[in-house]
Amino acid sequence: MIRFAIVLLLLANAGYYAFSQGMLRSLGWGPEDPSEPERVQQQVKPDALRILTPQEAQQAQQQPARTVPAEPAPAPVAEPAAPASAEPPADPADKTSADADKLAAKPADKPQDKPAEKPTEKPEKPEKKECLVAGSFDAKQVEALRLQLAKLPEGSWRLDSSTSAGRWMVYVGKFSSQEALDTRRDELRALDISTDRARIASLEPGISLGRFSSEEAAERHLATIGKKGVSGAKVVVERPETVSYTVRLPKLDAATKKRVQSWHVMDGKDLRSCS
Repeated sequence: MIRFAIVLLLLANAGYYAFSQGMLRSLGWGPEDPSEPERVQQQVKPDALRILTPQEAQQAQQQPARTVPAEPAPAPVAEPAAPASAEPPADPADKTSADADKLAAKPADKPQDKPAEKPTEKPEKPEKKECLVAGSFDAKQVEALRLQLAKLPEGSWRLDSSTSAGRWMVYVGKFSSQEALDTRRDELRALDISTDRARIASLEPGISLGRFSSEEAAERHLATIGKKGVSGAKVVVERPETVSYTVRLPKLDAATKKRVQSWHVMDGKDLRSCS
């Protein structure tokens, strides 16, 4: 049984091979010929077709194309003759030559326009910064100011301190009335002691016997006038020693300047130039 199947398979393959190769075409069996050889037989003067070089095409463009007269076709018996003004059919060779002339006459493709160069953007100018200061602030104000300054970048600010020296006064008073003050002033002038008004609300009415930049100097003057017979005088602080602070912002831009100026801890003090 297997041998029969093998033989049958070999015969089928041999038959298909003979069919595909056209060996059975004489018996009316054969595949269709895809080459269509009749098209080749229908060509008209294929030897007249020639591909022109660019130089030949240019020369052909400058010279008028030659027209090859075509052989007159026999007129059909049943139809009347064509009119004398009818033009003969165009020769394929002439058509090929005309196509070559058109290709030669076609102008060369224009070079693609280069994309317009974008104008060079000018670099932005750096924002102007200036050195500004504000002050003065006392010890209480500067504590609140430090908390606000800590929100700024590190190194963008600093606090400068300055100390104002105190002043001491040798003082006599306080008197109960203006008459008592005038009487005591006359007594001091009689002892050749210079006098002046105290000029401090809490010490008026009173008499100043001298103002000094240090407490030691005031004490020495008190001892001197005591030897002259002045009694009831004492040394008081006219103005205590104070420390004031100034905030310096060496590189401040406009936005930060506006921000700092809006702080309530600035207490209305304006930012001014460092110079």
